[in-house]
This record gives sequence, C-alpha cells and structure tokens, in this order.
Amino acid sequence: MNVTDHHPPSALEPDEGSRFTTLRLVHEGSTWVFRATGLTQLLIRIISLLGYAGIVGGALHLWQGPLLGMVFVGICALFVWVGRYLASLLGTGARFDTLKRRVEVLHRRGLKPSFGLAVETTTLDFDEVRQLEIVYKRVKDTENDDYDNYELNLVMQDGQRFNLASHPDDGQIAREAVQLATLLGRPLADWRLSSDARESR
Repeated sequence: MNVTDHHPPSALEPDEGSRFTTLRLVHEGSTWVFRATGLTQLLIRIISLLGYAGIVGGALHLWQGPLLGMVFVGICALFVWVGRYLASLLGTGARFDTLKRRVEVLHRRGLKPSFGLAVETTTLDFDEVRQLEIVYKRVKDTENDDYDNYELNLVMQDGQRFNLASHPDDGQIAREAVQLATLLGRPLADWRLSSDARESR
C-alpha cells in the first residue's frame, strides 16, 4: 500500500453505489476506458426492448380502447427513456488517453433523477493527478440491508477528487487501481484495510 495521506478520506458519494459491478476497465488501442459489464448491457437492452415492444403493441391496439392504449404506450415510452438514461449513465465511464495524456471524467455516475440525457465531462491532464485512492463506504439502504461498497477516485494536485468507479467488488477495484496507478505513474492510497476504515464498519 502506498499512502501519501495519514487518514482515510470520506467517500465522495457516501449514499450511492451499485450492489453489483457496473463498469470494468478495458484497453482500447491508446486508451483505457471504463465500459459497462455484460450484465449491465443486458439489463439496459432488456428495459429498452420491453419499452419499444410495448409501444408497438399498444399502438396496434389503440382502436380497442384509445385511452387505455395511450396510457400503455406512455408507460412503455417511459421504459424506453429509462433504458436510454441508464445507457447514458452506465454505458461508459472515465477515459484515459495515453497519447494525449488526458483523462475525461464523467460527472453523473449515480442514478439521479434528471430529464436530460447529456453527461457532463471534465478533461484533465495526467500531470494534474496526484494519486489514486480506494475508499471503503457502507451504503445505507432503507428498503433492504445495508451493503459494503468501494470507491476508486482520482485525487488531483489541487485537492479535487473525481470518482471513477463505485461497486462492491473491491478485488476488481484494486486491480484496476493498480493498472491506472502504473499508467499514470502515480501512487495508490488503498484505504480498504486501514484501522479507521475497519472501525467505521
């Protein structure tokens, strides 16, 4: 563990984080990018296909009951919108361009209500990165049991922090953190096993 600070930082998104792995780091030519996992892609496609199929089916049966048919089409259109929204949020993540030595970080990672589908990004130079960090957090769920989650964050020279991934598979988080730390030539602060983090559990 290479830690440049003395105490584990707080989580960037303490009350957010998936129950399953949504993104994985993949190598594509001169870039490393977080892409949706197969399960995530399947979920998005199923939701979208259900919506499109429902719209077609509802439109074909509008003559049987216009009001009911329109309500059904509206509900299915919502499925299509949810599918597109999930695709915009979970379809891809941060991108590391080794040729330009730049990082493109997406801002909206969680499932937050929004009527827009655009995803805002911030572009950073490799030289602006101070270190990477893995932060443990316990996500509270009012409907189900609370669960463990881990954040992989970029820490900048000016103290800003940007989330790259957040999910319960700390093994994968650690492997990807080591890959990126090597790529950027920066230290990794792994707070998973720190005494403060264990006490917070």
